[in-house]
Amino acid sequence: MQAVSRLVAFVLISSLLGLPILGADDKDKAADPPKDEGKKTKVKKDEPDKKDEPDKKDNAKKTPPAKLPPLKGKLKGYETDKDAAEKKLLRQPKVTATVMAVVEDKKSLRLKLTIPYVKINQGQLQSYVNAQMSLMQATNPQSVLNAQNQMAQAAAQLYQLDKIEKEVEWTAADEIKVRTKYPPPKFDDKGRPKPYTRKELQELRGNDKLPGFPAEFSDVKAGQIVEVTLLQDKNGTRPVKRSRDAEGEVSADNSPKISMIIIVADPKN
Repeated sequence: MQAVSRLVAFVLISSLLGLPILGADDKDKAADPPKDEGKKTKVKKDEPDKKDEPDKKDNAKKTPPAKLPPLKGKLKGYETDKDAAEKKLLRQPKVTATVMAVVEDKKSLRLKLTIPYVKINQGQLQSYVNAQMSLMQATNPQSVLNAQNQMAQAAAQLYQLDKIEKEVEWTAADEIKVRTKYPPPKFDDKGRPKPYTRKELQELRGNDKLPGFPAEFSDVKAGQIVEVTLLQDKNGTRPVKRSRDAEGEVSADNSPKISMIIIVADPKN
């Protein structure tokens, strides 16, 4: 009985001695921060700020637009756009056209204009652009030479002269002058063509120093090739009015005024 009492007393004393140790362990655990929280507060000094990183898109090499060769020779001065070519022609003081009809009551001419422009061959344009890119990427003299040869071949067939046609109706000015490039035919008594003398030609021309020979508005016929001079303002630029009537057509009264007509050629039979 005494042995059992001693054993119980020993167990109780051991339990009381172990309580301070367990409390210390709990305090140590509370003092240590969780591993996950430590990761959140850790600052990586070696990692650059994303705001400071250069934009990869900005650093990407941009391909410059293709630079086409200039127009040379007989093509120099022509437009490569139809609308631009039309506007350029309509700003000219003199225009050559074909007479489609003569409107006597309005004293106007319905003319067909032939508008030249330079047409770009799209297939050769693509070949030229490809060769230009090859030249930019060439890494040795032979590659440079090959690209230059390809560019030259494509450039030789890149442009070609083309035309569009447009009909207009222009009104004659009040004091219009009509001339003809060649004098009226002269015949002898037997109906054979007879040449003019120099004096006769000078008399036919007159003293007003205008080109060609005098003619009348009634001499203008459909099918003729004419050169028309458009009325100019004080600044030497022709104002083209674009007002339209109720049907949407350009009014003849507001169309460009013709100050002179030169008959260049009669209709072909």
